[in-house]
Amino acid sequence: MTTDAPVKKRGRTKAPTELGTALERPKPTLGRPTKYEDWMADAMMKYFDSSVGDFPTLAGFAASIGVSRDTLHDWSHAKNVSGDLRNPIFSDAYKKAKDLQEQNLVRGALTGVYNPTFAIFTAKNVLGWRDKVEQEITGKDGSPLAGIQVMFVNPDGTDRTEH
Repeated sequence: MTTDAPVKKRGRTKAPTELGTALERPKPTLGRPTKYEDWMADAMMKYFDSSVGDFPTLAGFAASIGVSRDTLHDWSHAKNVSGDLRNPIFSDAYKKAKDLQEQNLVRGALTGVYNPTFAIFTAKNVLGWRDKVEQEITGKDGSPLAGIQVMFVNPDGTDRTEH
């Protein structure tokens, strides 16, 4: 079936005679080009190597160069077609920046620069620290467990096996 209606393709109109026998498909676009530049790895290291009093964050650095924190994460984890990191220097700087942030928080908390509640909250929610809970299960009067016995009882408390 042929039609004389023009076909719209990539912002311009082509007549059916220009298309030939097969429909042409536009190439898929890969999105907006990256804003990443090589100087950003050094800039991030300088930002995170700041003094203890001004706590550095990934969101703060991202805002300073005009991108989002998610963009920094994407740049540090992006891989090329062969599976290698696309920005290995930035990826390394990203990891080192997180280590500097942790060091800054610990040093600031220990020297009283940061409020202890702030330090604990930040360590748990930004750095991934967790409280360690240890539980020890013992037998009667604190004695070690010799074994586990399973007993089935009736609702009235009598042993089910006694019938």
